[in-house]
Amino acid sequence: MSCRMLIGIGKLPFAMILDNFKLMAENNNEKHEYYGISNFIHKDGWGIVVRRSGKFECYKKEVACWKDPKFSEFYNLESDIIMLHARKASPGIPISYAFTHPFEQNGWYFCHNGTIYDYKIEEKSDAQQLFDQILYNMKRFPRPEEAIRTTVNSLKDYSALNFILLRDDAAYVLCMYGKRGQNKREYYTVKYLQEKEYIIVSSETLQGFKGEWKKMENCTLLAIDIPNRSLKFFRIK
Repeated sequence: MSCRMLIGIGKLPFAMILDNFKLMAENNNEKHEYYGISNFIHKDGWGIVVRRSGKFECYKKEVACWKDPKFSEFYNLESDIIMLHARKASPGIPISYAFTHPFEQNGWYFCHNGTIYDYKIEEKSDAQQLFDQILYNMKRFPRPEEAIRTTVNSLKDYSALNFILLRDDAAYVLCMYGKRGQNKREYYTVKYLQEKEYIIVSSETLQGFKGEWKKMENCTLLAIDIPNRSLKFFRIK
């Protein structure tokens, strides 16, 4: 699976974010290794998580975001959190609502970019199995970063394990690509922008935003304290 995703926290310019997300989904934004390749458009589903009045709301549909009339309704939304995902399905994995990101369990929301060959695809996709394994390890370890480290270091064969994991008080973003992703480093590198009013972490640099976008290093986990809008980085491997 090769996807585009982002998370924003704070006082967010929704229209700019959604415009850029659509460009990413259309493969018409940042010049990475797949840029401009017509069969590399992220059209196999899209999803969004927002928080209004202290409660998360999730919407997703198994079509391209630009083909969904609902997409334009989010432009005027006010929310202090946004999580977005545009899917390009891996070969052999169905295009359906069940496999459309983000996924939700136990108050956590999750989306993923990459293909994990360690998992056998049956009733659940590789992304769903990764999510399940992280949540299982959270029961074994007191801190989420320990559960994430244990999970991802148990996997050996993947293009990338990049993900966003969100709950009401924290978000975790992983940048981790393996041997099958080494020749697509620009595509799999995650970028982030930290400004006074907001934080945005994205698969690609977004156009029209002032400030310095920085790249996450491979095998790095970013933990975001949502109430304080502070960042902390962990080496995972």
